[in-house]
Amino acid sequence: MDRAHIPPIGSTVNPTTPWIMFRYAEILLNYAEASFMLGTTEGEETARQYLNMVRNRPGVEMPPVEATGEDLLGRIRHERRIELVFEGHRYFDVRRWKIADETESENIMGVTIEKSGNTQTYTPKQLVERSWDDKLYRLPIPQVEIDRSNGALGQNPGY
Repeated sequence: MDRAHIPPIGSTVNPTTPWIMFRYAEILLNYAEASFMLGTTEGEETARQYLNMVRNRPGVEMPPVEATGEDLLGRIRHERRIELVFEGHRYFDVRRWKIADETESENIMGVTIEKSGNTQTYTPKQLVERSWDDKLYRLPIPQVEIDRSNGALGQNPGY
């Protein structure tokens, strides 16, 4: 069997394709964010060190980050957004950082392209109107779990 082939669901063939669970860059960025959140000078120094390890790896070699305070936090968040794009982290990042009210309430936009001769006109258009409700930072607790707790467990706000 070809190593790049992933058998269909229900197949009796064992797949041999390795699956990446964590990338080293993600681990470094997680550590940088956690170090920054300690709120100490040493934590900021460690955060900068690990952020720069991601930025200065072979093949990337970007200039080091020298920022401090909230600017450093912004750089860590930006680096996560760029480095981990299309890997499914952004959904959880914006909720952990409690910035989903800013990022998830922006409307989804598209472009209408009209061609006339050799000229193309690009017109932005709104595809989906979105809004955010802070209750979405948490999921509802299943009613069966609340019932099992004999009243010790309450529902999350907004549900």
